[in-house]
Amino acid sequence: MKIFCSKDGLLSGVNAVQRAVSNKNPLPVLQGILIQAENQSLQFAATDLEMGIRCDVPAQIIEEGTMVVPAKLFTEVVRKLPDTTITLEERDQKIIISYYQSEIVLNGYDPEEFPLLPDLIEPLSFTLPTVIFKNMIRQTIFSCAAEENRPVFNGILLQIEGSNIRLVATDTHRLAYVISEITNTGDSRFSGIIPSKTLSEIYRLLRDEDEVLTIRHSNNQVVFQFGTIFLISRLIEGQFPNYKQVIPQACETKVYLSVREFLDAVERASLLSRDKSSANIVRINVVDNELRIDQTSELGKISEQIGIEMDGKEVRIAFNAKFLIDALKVIDSEQILFELSGPFSPGVMRPMDNPNYIYLVLPVRTS
Repeated sequence: MKIFCSKDGLLSGVNAVQRAVSNKNPLPVLQGILIQAENQSLQFAATDLEMGIRCDVPAQIIEEGTMVVPAKLFTEVVRKLPDTTITLEERDQKIIISYYQSEIVLNGYDPEEFPLLPDLIEPLSFTLPTVIFKNMIRQTIFSCAAEENRPVFNGILLQIEGSNIRLVATDTHRLAYVISEITNTGDSRFSGIIPSKTLSEIYRLLRDEDEVLTIRHSNNQVVFQFGTIFLISRLIEGQFPNYKQVIPQACETKVYLSVREFLDAVERASLLSRDKSSANIVRINVVDNELRIDQTSELGKISEQIGIEMDGKEVRIAFNAKFLIDALKVIDSEQILFELSGPFSPGVMRPMDNPNYIYLVLPVRTS
């Protein structure tokens, strides 16, 4: 194998796929990046057997072939290369990187040992604008669980029903739900739990110039294609909770308030709730068209008042401050409706100008 490629081309290839490189798998070849030269392009690929990423980069192919480079070292070397045309060769699993009158030789892996990434050629596929899907990820992914003891909560439920696409994420303490309309699915139906790592990578890799995202799926895998990138992921096995039963259909108190004012007040109050006795809890009192946050801890005391419009009963309730802040930061509307039903029932945030987004958060029981 022998090719000529720009430094930027090599860098874009390794940057696209490096997050799929396995750091834990005992199979050494999975610590590498597969580079395949054919048809005047370089195909970069990496996988940890749960997620795989493929990316095509233009190059001048002198001799077709395949190599597997050590991912971390090769990436660091490429970043340090000069901005010039780079020659890349493979001889007996040795990777020769040449530029000007210099060369670097790295030990590679046997390409025969690298697992093939599956090609999903499925009739069940659909496309949607990338800007829509990227925003849907942003508004839900923070609600996934970080612990790995219950896998279904480490992913986001992706559902397609006719012209609707829906993402739902929950860690059992909160739930984020967003739905968008797409026009070209026909009668497609799909429901699967996508690992949060997969969607985090898609969010990182999607660019504004990638106008369309194509999604293809089978029973246990899904492929996302955008630009020159293919991202293949397994689906998480298990039953996602019935989110429709969790979202309240009625409430006792409706609070209309400014997202920015509420976010700023909760962030200030949370500064004084970080000691062990407060456990990052903020206490909210809704009364007389005013939302009050009174916080006292070992660190000090704060009292916040926000002017609101309210319908229904007065209410005192406490929440984890982080759970409120995470949601308020991704809500693009200026105003929200915050639905409450007493100190022990979940609160529901609804953007005033976006009926397609819901955020539910459970209260904290305090003495």
